[in-house]
Amino acid sequence: QANVFGSGNQLALQLNNGQANQIYSLSFINPYWTADGVAAGIDVFRRDVDTESLSVSSYQTTSTGIGVNFGIPITEYDTIRLGFTAENTDLTLDPFGAPPRYLDFVNTFGESTDTFRTNIAYARDSRDSLTYPTRGWLTEVALEVGLPPGDLQYYRASFVQQFLWTPAAVPWLTFLLNGELGYADGLGDKPLPFFKNFYAGGVGSVRGFETASLGPRDINGDVLGGNRRVVGNIEMLVPMPGIKDKSVRLSAFID
Repeated sequence: QANVFGSGNQLALQLNNGQANQIYSLSFINPYWTADGVAAGIDVFRRDVDTESLSVSSYQTTSTGIGVNFGIPITEYDTIRLGFTAENTDLTLDPFGAPPRYLDFVNTFGESTDTFRTNIAYARDSRDSLTYPTRGWLTEVALEVGLPPGDLQYYRASFVQQFLWTPAAVPWLTFLLNGELGYADGLGDKPLPFFKNFYAGGVGSVRGFETASLGPRDINGDVLGGNRRVVGNIEMLVPMPGIKDKSVRLSAFID
């Protein structure tokens, strides 16, 4: 609800009952927390992850937490996002089938961990539309850091660069270039938690492969993920024949 009780504030409830991810969250956002247009929000959430249905080495996590976040507009195109979250994660492994790195993590940190993480992101978006872009640039840089006194101390950095172009002579044809980089590691003498690894494959990264099916594997053939990822996409977008809905297009692509 974008204007809850006529206050101008936003209230959102998310219930996601997927096979691998189950998410329950409640969010409240004041889009004009300050006169300069700084937005402030609070999130309460629970997230259950079960990788048994994926190609990933099997594990289950239950994460509950609360966080505050801020959106700071810099210019018409530039925005900075800042968030602080306290999170508890309960981890369940198969003691007989889990990879050694998973078991080593539990032996070091136990089955329940606390994380105090900070998220910082910068975005510059000059695209002509959010739902049906045909031209412009999108640049996103994001950093997630697990800080003391939390049990998990790490960082995850990501970079996204996207470019769309529509030739003036062919206004129904749009070309899209997308590149993504990701790198993560532990801080100090602590390792990167394995459930913070990057994965590739499936819609959103490399289509034609099952979700999270690419990358290093263990001796059982299950994907372990990694601390770095590179994804590139080239697309040619055209309108869906016979459909005027501006949210749907056909695409020929190389991932």
